[in-house]
Amino acid sequence: MHEPFYQQVLTPSPGRPSLLRAAFFKAIDLFGFPEELVVSIPDESNFYSLYADGLFTRKAYVKDTGESHFAYPPGAVVFLYYTYPTHRAASAVRHVPGGASLPGLSKKVSLLFTVHASKVDKLKRAVGFLNKNAGGAYRFGDGFYARLYFALEKKGKLNYPALRNLAERAL
Repeated sequence: MHEPFYQQVLTPSPGRPSLLRAAFFKAIDLFGFPEELVVSIPDESNFYSLYADGLFTRKAYVKDTGESHFAYPPGAVVFLYYTYPTHRAASAVRHVPGGASLPGLSKKVSLLFTVHASKVDKLKRAVGFLNKNAGGAYRFGDGFYARLYFALEKKGKLNYPALRNLAERAL
């Protein structure tokens, strides 16, 4: 039985060097997935670390570059958690043509909102709550995420009953 093409492309063999990151993206194009958003997460952080949370369609690990790649379909909502040496930030993005170019992303996306510092923790808790109690945090329209942003910006703890009500009204 033959290895799938993507396995042959991403796996080094004696006498054939493995491909670098640019070749990985070219391989994705060969598969017919140019419409996907690819999030590249390095194993070792040089300047930032990144965690992506969303419903990805495929993932791959490239040993040569030490990066994990996650592919998201058009229209997908992805929460990106960035940690820099002096601060933290989290962004909610939708994979539709937009003007936001963020580190680790293969395309420009539509930025739904960005939070900083302690609001990052509130966002993590809100996404976890929505995944557990509201059928998922990735299925709502842009208006829901605008209201979620305002709920996160309020002082104090996250209001879980209000978050549940917000999710129920958005459906």
